[in-house]
Amino acid sequence: MFKTNFPQMCSVLILGSPGVGMLEFQMGMVKEYLEAEEPVVFVTLDLPPRDLLAVMEAFGIPMDRLGRGLYIIDYHSSLIGNSGEREANDGANVRRIHDLEGIMFNVANIYSEVKRPLRVFMNTLSTLFLYNQPSVVLKFFQISTSRIRSDFGTVFVSVFDGVHEEKAVNHLMALADGALELRFDPELNRMMRVRHMRGMTVPCRWIPFEITPAEEDTPTRVLQWR
Repeated sequence: MFKTNFPQMCSVLILGSPGVGMLEFQMGMVKEYLEAEEPVVFVTLDLPPRDLLAVMEAFGIPMDRLGRGLYIIDYHSSLIGNSGEREANDGANVRRIHDLEGIMFNVANIYSEVKRPLRVFMNTLSTLFLYNQPSVVLKFFQISTSRIRSDFGTVFVSVFDGVHEEKAVNHLMALADGALELRFDPELNRMMRVRHMRGMTVPCRWIPFEITPAEEDTPTRVLQWR
Protein backbone atom coordinates (compact mmCIF):
# COMPACT_ATOMS: atom_id res chain seq x y z
CA MET A 1 0.00 0.00 0.00
CA PHE A 2 0.97 3.60 -0.51
CA LYS A 3 2.27 5.38 2.57
CA THR A 4 3.25 8.98 3.19
CA ASN A 5 5.10 10.74 5.98
CA PHE A 6 4.63 14.44 5.37
CA PRO A 7 4.88 16.58 8.49
CA GLN A 8 1.99 18.57 9.89
CA MET A 9 1.76 22.33 9.29
CA CYS A 10 3.45 22.50 5.88
CA SER A 11 2.64 23.25 2.24
CA VAL A 12 3.43 20.78 -0.56
CA LEU A 13 3.22 21.38 -4.31
CA ILE A 14 2.34 18.26 -6.31
CA LEU A 15 3.67 18.64 -9.85
CA GLY A 16 2.53 16.00 -12.34
CA SER A 17 2.64 15.25 -16.04
CA PRO A 18 -0.80 15.16 -17.71
CA GLY A 19 -2.19 11.62 -17.56
CA VAL A 20 0.27 10.34 -14.95
CA GLY A 21 -2.47 9.91 -12.36
CA MET A 22 -2.10 12.98 -10.19
CA LEU A 23 -5.69 12.85 -8.93
CA GLU A 24 -5.45 9.11 -8.26
CA PHE A 25 -2.20 9.65 -6.38
CA GLN A 26 -3.97 12.13 -4.13
CA MET A 27 -6.83 9.69 -3.58
CA GLY A 28 -4.33 7.22 -2.13
CA MET A 29 -3.18 9.91 0.29
CA VAL A 30 -6.75 10.89 1.19
CA LYS A 31 -7.64 7.28 1.98
CA GLU A 32 -4.54 6.83 4.13
CA TYR A 33 -5.24 9.95 6.17
CA LEU A 34 -8.88 9.00 6.71
CA GLU A 35 -7.85 5.52 7.86
CA ALA A 36 -5.55 7.24 10.36
CA GLU A 37 -8.55 9.31 11.55
CA GLU A 38 -7.05 12.55 10.26
CA PRO A 39 -9.65 15.03 8.92
CA VAL A 40 -9.35 15.71 5.19
CA VAL A 41 -10.61 18.69 3.19
CA PHE A 42 -10.67 18.30 -0.61
CA VAL A 43 -11.10 21.44 -2.72
CA THR A 44 -12.22 20.47 -6.21
CA LEU A 45 -11.32 22.93 -8.94
CA ASP A 46 -11.03 20.50 -11.84
CA LEU A 47 -13.97 18.10 -11.44
CA PRO A 48 -17.67 18.36 -10.60
CA PRO A 49 -18.50 16.83 -7.21
CA ARG A 50 -20.27 13.85 -8.77
CA ASP A 51 -17.16 12.80 -10.70
CA LEU A 52 -14.89 13.42 -7.71
CA LEU A 53 -17.06 11.26 -5.45
CA ALA A 54 -17.02 8.49 -8.07
CA VAL A 55 -13.21 8.49 -8.05
CA MET A 56 -13.21 8.41 -4.26
CA GLU A 57 -15.55 5.43 -4.24
CA ALA A 58 -13.30 3.63 -6.74
CA PHE A 59 -10.46 3.96 -4.23
CA GLY A 60 -12.57 2.58 -1.41
CA ILE A 61 -13.12 5.87 0.39
CA PRO A 62 -16.38 5.38 2.34
CA MET A 63 -19.03 7.91 1.44
CA ASP A 64 -20.41 7.84 4.97
CA ARG A 65 -17.31 9.82 5.99
CA LEU A 66 -18.63 12.87 4.11
CA GLY A 67 -19.18 15.56 6.69
CA ARG A 68 -17.58 13.31 9.32
CA GLY A 69 -13.88 13.56 8.68
CA LEU A 70 -14.07 14.12 4.91
CA TYR A 71 -15.13 17.54 3.63
CA ILE A 72 -15.59 18.60 0.00
CA ILE A 73 -15.38 22.23 -1.14
CA ASP A 74 -16.64 22.77 -4.69
CA TYR A 75 -15.32 25.75 -6.65
CA HIS A 76 -15.42 23.93 -9.99
CA SER A 77 -19.17 24.43 -10.43
CA SER A 78 -18.82 28.18 -10.00
CA LEU A 79 -15.95 28.36 -12.50
CA ILE A 80 -18.02 26.70 -15.23
CA GLY A 81 -21.16 28.65 -14.38
CA ASN A 82 -23.54 26.09 -12.86
CA SER A 83 -23.03 26.74 -9.16
CA GLY A 84 -26.77 27.14 -8.71
CA GLU A 85 -27.41 23.52 -9.65
CA ARG A 86 -27.23 20.83 -6.97
CA GLU A 87 -26.38 17.32 -8.01
CA ALA A 88 -28.78 14.79 -6.59
CA ASN A 89 -26.17 12.48 -5.11
CA ASP A 90 -24.08 14.91 -3.08
CA GLY A 91 -26.84 16.40 -0.91
CA ALA A 92 -25.63 18.87 1.69
CA ASN A 93 -22.22 17.21 2.04
CA VAL A 94 -20.56 19.42 -0.58
CA ARG A 95 -19.83 23.03 0.31
CA ARG A 96 -20.27 25.13 -2.82
CA ILE A 97 -18.48 28.45 -3.07
CA HIS A 98 -18.60 31.31 -5.56
CA ASP A 99 -15.17 32.92 -5.21
CA LEU A 100 -11.62 32.16 -4.13
CA GLU A 101 -12.19 33.77 -0.74
CA GLY A 102 -14.79 31.10 -0.03
CA ILE A 103 -12.09 28.41 0.03
CA MET A 104 -10.31 29.81 3.06
CA PHE A 105 -13.60 30.79 4.72
CA ASN A 106 -14.76 27.17 4.58
CA VAL A 107 -11.38 25.72 5.58
CA ALA A 108 -11.45 27.96 8.66
CA ASN A 109 -15.01 26.88 9.48
CA ILE A 110 -14.15 23.19 9.14
CA TYR A 111 -11.13 23.64 11.40
CA SER A 112 -13.30 25.33 14.02
CA GLU A 113 -15.70 22.38 13.84
CA VAL A 114 -13.17 19.54 14.13
CA LYS A 115 -10.58 21.40 16.24
CA ARG A 116 -7.78 19.23 14.85
CA PRO A 117 -5.05 19.78 12.23
CA LEU A 118 -6.41 19.29 8.71
CA ARG A 119 -5.00 17.68 5.59
CA VAL A 120 -6.16 20.00 2.81
CA PHE A 121 -5.99 19.06 -0.90
CA MET A 122 -6.53 21.50 -3.79
CA ASN A 123 -6.88 19.89 -7.22
CA THR A 124 -5.82 21.48 -9.45
CA LEU A 125 -4.23 24.92 -9.60
CA SER A 126 -3.98 24.52 -13.39
CA THR A 127 -7.73 25.13 -13.63
CA LEU A 128 -7.34 28.49 -11.90
CA PHE A 129 -4.67 29.47 -14.44
CA LEU A 130 -7.29 29.01 -17.17
CA TYR A 131 -9.64 31.56 -15.60
CA ASN A 132 -7.24 34.04 -13.98
CA GLN A 133 -4.06 35.95 -14.62
CA PRO A 134 -0.93 34.17 -13.32
CA SER A 135 -0.38 36.95 -10.78
CA VAL A 136 -3.82 36.30 -9.27
CA VAL A 137 -3.16 32.56 -8.99
CA LEU A 138 0.28 33.08 -7.45
CA LYS A 139 -1.13 35.51 -4.89
CA PHE A 140 -3.92 33.08 -3.99
CA PHE A 141 -1.39 30.26 -3.62
CA GLN A 142 0.88 32.34 -1.41
CA ILE A 143 -1.88 33.63 0.88
CA SER A 144 -3.86 30.38 1.19
CA THR A 145 -0.92 28.04 1.74
CA SER A 146 0.68 30.42 4.22
CA ARG A 147 -2.47 30.64 6.31
CA ILE A 148 -3.22 26.91 6.20
CA ARG A 149 0.29 25.90 7.26
CA SER A 150 0.27 28.53 10.01
CA ASP A 151 -3.22 27.97 11.43
CA PHE A 152 -4.94 24.85 10.11
CA GLY A 153 -2.56 22.03 9.13
CA THR A 154 -1.02 20.69 5.92
CA VAL A 155 -1.97 21.68 2.38
CA PHE A 156 -1.26 19.79 -0.86
CA VAL A 157 -1.77 21.79 -4.06
CA SER A 158 -1.49 20.07 -7.44
CA VAL A 159 -0.53 21.61 -10.78
CA PHE A 160 0.15 20.08 -14.19
CA ASP A 161 3.74 20.07 -15.37
CA GLY A 162 4.66 21.39 -18.81
CA VAL A 163 1.51 23.45 -19.46
CA HIS A 164 2.36 26.69 -17.65
CA GLU A 165 5.13 29.25 -17.87
CA GLU A 166 8.29 27.96 -16.23
CA LYS A 167 8.64 31.19 -14.27
CA ALA A 168 5.22 30.71 -12.66
CA VAL A 169 5.92 27.08 -11.72
CA ASN A 170 9.32 28.00 -10.25
CA HIS A 171 7.58 30.69 -8.21
CA LEU A 172 5.13 28.11 -6.86
CA MET A 173 7.95 25.75 -5.88
CA ALA A 174 9.80 28.57 -4.14
CA LEU A 175 6.72 29.42 -2.08
CA ALA A 176 5.94 25.83 -1.04
CA ASP A 177 7.71 24.05 1.79
CA GLY A 178 8.05 20.94 -0.36
CA ALA A 179 7.56 19.64 -3.88
CA LEU A 180 6.41 16.18 -4.96
CA GLU A 181 6.90 15.30 -8.64
CA LEU A 182 5.09 12.66 -10.72
CA ARG A 183 6.15 11.78 -14.26
CA PHE A 184 6.47 9.04 -16.88
CA ASP A 185 9.90 7.58 -17.61
CA PRO A 186 10.92 6.83 -21.25
CA GLU A 187 9.16 3.43 -21.01
CA LEU A 188 5.97 5.14 -19.72
CA ASN A 189 6.33 3.74 -16.22
CA ARG A 190 4.93 6.01 -13.52
CA MET A 191 7.62 7.54 -11.31
CA MET A 192 7.57 9.84 -8.28
CA ARG A 193 10.04 11.68 -6.08
CA VAL A 194 10.08 14.22 -3.30
CA ARG A 195 12.11 17.00 -4.89
CA HIS A 196 12.60 18.93 -1.67
CA MET A 197 11.07 19.36 1.78
CA ARG A 198 12.06 22.33 3.88
CA GLY A 199 13.85 21.32 7.07
CA MET A 200 14.18 17.67 6.02
CA THR A 201 16.74 15.59 4.15
CA VAL A 202 15.15 13.75 1.21
CA PRO A 203 16.82 11.27 -1.19
CA CYS A 204 15.41 12.96 -4.34
CA ARG A 205 15.49 9.63 -6.20
CA TRP A 206 12.75 8.59 -8.60
CA ILE A 207 10.59 5.72 -7.32
CA PRO A 208 8.21 3.69 -9.53
CA PHE A 209 4.57 3.41 -8.55
CA GLU A 210 1.43 1.88 -10.03
CA ILE A 211 -2.28 2.56 -9.93
CA THR A 212 -3.72 -0.92 -9.53
CA PRO A 213 -7.21 -1.40 -11.02
CA ALA A 214 -10.01 -2.93 -9.00
CA GLU A 215 -10.32 -6.72 -9.19
CA GLU A 216 -12.60 -9.34 -7.69
CA ASP A 217 -10.35 -9.98 -4.71
CA THR A 218 -9.45 -6.27 -4.43
CA PRO A 219 -12.66 -4.33 -5.10
CA THR A 220 -11.02 -0.92 -4.87
CA ARG A 221 -8.15 0.72 -6.73
CA VAL A 222 -4.94 1.28 -4.79
CA LEU A 223 -1.54 2.85 -5.22
CA GLN A 224 1.41 0.49 -4.96
CA TRP A 225 5.19 0.72 -5.11
CA ARG A 226 6.96 -1.56 -7.59
